[in-house]
Amino acid sequence: MRSMLEIRRRIRGVESTQQVTRAMKMIAQSRLRKAQERALTNRAFTDAVWDAIQEIGSHQVSSRFWYPSQGAKPCYIVIGADKGLSGPYNSNILRSFLDSHQSSQGINVIVGRRLESQLRFRGISVDYYEESGDMPALDQAVRLADFVLPLYEQGEVGAVTLIYTKFINVLKREVQTVKLLPLDELRQSKARQDLLWEPSEEAVFASLVHHYVTSLIYNGLLEGKASELAARMVAMDAATENAEEMIKELTQQYNQARQASITQEISEIVGGAEALR
Repeated sequence: MRSMLEIRRRIRGVESTQQVTRAMKMIAQSRLRKAQERALTNRAFTDAVWDAIQEIGSHQVSSRFWYPSQGAKPCYIVIGADKGLSGPYNSNILRSFLDSHQSSQGINVIVGRRLESQLRFRGISVDYYEESGDMPALDQAVRLADFVLPLYEQGEVGAVTLIYTKFINVLKREVQTVKLLPLDELRQSKARQDLLWEPSEEAVFASLVHHYVTSLIYNGLLEGKASELAARMVAMDAATENAEEMIKELTQQYNQARQASITQEISEIVGGAEALR
């Protein structure tokens, strides 16, 4: 059995760890609410832009965004996290990306320091990289869209796919794969004839596509951040509970060691008294 001094040191160490995990849980919980609110707000904007694209697309507007370029590389935008301590969040998104896509043959746009380092460790090229940051900003989504859209328009990229983790609730998250481009399935809706597009349908459509792709990427960033924070909150809650159990076990060991020490001292005193008789 370990000495009482060693057990006391171990208890203090576990208590310090428990304070950190409890604080990280509270931080993740407070930031999660903010991420959820932003995600809900962005969904409404994305739905509105989607409706507008469907409407103008039904007019058979000529655009490169309708069809993929034959023989061009695929492009993947994968959203991960900068930090760990979030359970299986990073490993799930990495596994889905590696299992479902030919990442070595495509253009890989990566968000998240942890995900980027894992891909480079596996020898997979990263063509564009950004850190996820504390909270996603619209400027970040604009930069990602500005990198991807010219490649698609020039024919260097044949399709653009977004991979992120969708936040459902605190205990449930799912990896989502969303095709951003091409927009070939939109031409099935019925056109309205009472709308006038200025300066032209083509110009409005190009602007809408940029807004649409940007908003979907932004939605992926927000959903991913909410999922990351929820996963961290759950992981830190479990770590806090495990620390509490360890403290209880160590306290019991300390009491047993202390009791054994007291018993030994009493036995030595009694033995010394008997020897003096």
